[in-house]
Amino acid sequence: MKRRSVLLLPPLAALAGCGSPGVAEPRPSTAAPLDYSWPDRHPGLTSGFCFTLVRGITPYPLIEKLHGEELERVEWPRVLGPGDGEAGVRTRFFVGMIRTGNWTVVVEDNGSLGVTPQIVQPLSAKRWVFGYRGGGGKPGRLMIYRDGDLALDLDTSAPERAIGSKVDEMRPDLLAAGLSGKNGPAEPTPAALTFLAARTRIKLAEEWLKTLSYLLVAVPKP
Repeated sequence: MKRRSVLLLPPLAALAGCGSPGVAEPRPSTAAPLDYSWPDRHPGLTSGFCFTLVRGITPYPLIEKLHGEELERVEWPRVLGPGDGEAGVRTRFFVGMIRTGNWTVVVEDNGSLGVTPQIVQPLSAKRWVFGYRGGGGKPGRLMIYRDGDLALDLDTSAPERAIGSKVDEMRPDLLAAGLSGKNGPAEPTPAALTFLAARTRIKLAEEWLKTLSYLLVAVPKP
């Protein structure tokens, strides 16, 4: 699997005749409990994945802040499918975003933009940035910044050793999501996505994500 990330955008129909991305509401069906374990089973995410949620900025200004290059719009199957990648040393993240309310959501296949401090710390000036990297047979990592301050840095295999200025404030939501104990949850991905939904009200369910069109963007690594 070659590294790829995707900038989630609203359905193409909503973009027709419009030069800027619209708004996609994260409202998957509530008829049954949401399945947050889907990334662990998805054949396109066997090498891992990363979600990044950025408050108070829309996709195109975010691309500028990341010094990114817009490549093309793609559908969900291509978001998680094999990409062209780069030969040799990889110098870019391939990322994507969608605006939902006051947030921009970034999805990455085998990426780590949202847990790269050199990127998310400056990006967090006057805003919240939530990142979760998981899958690939490794422990997950939650990283949250606010206005340049590390609010939370948590390894899902050792939640008790979480650090950050907001650990105590976030503890109730961490406990409710199952991110507690010496060894952490047996299935960290559902726990982490449940926590993100509690803190941001964005429900990263595949049934919602797969209905959208995505803007593929290349972002230079620090």
